[in-house]
Amino acid sequence: METVKLKVGDRFQQAWRGCTKPMYFEVLSLNRDKNTLRVKCTGVEGYSHEENWDDLDVTENAFIIGEYKII
Repeated sequence: METVKLKVGDRFQQAWRGCTKPMYFEVLSLNRDKNTLRVKCTGVEGYSHEENWDDLDVTENAFIIGEYKII
């Protein structure tokens, strides 16, 4: 599988085996120069919050190993 290149507005979820209540994420902003992104995190119960992640490349590579999947 090819590495996913996220963009603002993309939505993805946790996808590892055994995850029964996956979190859902929406990309709010990203900065490739600084390797960062801001995401909205939503649980299956509907609670949400925003987080700054400092690992854009690691996040994109996580799709290859099945940690996340685009929805």
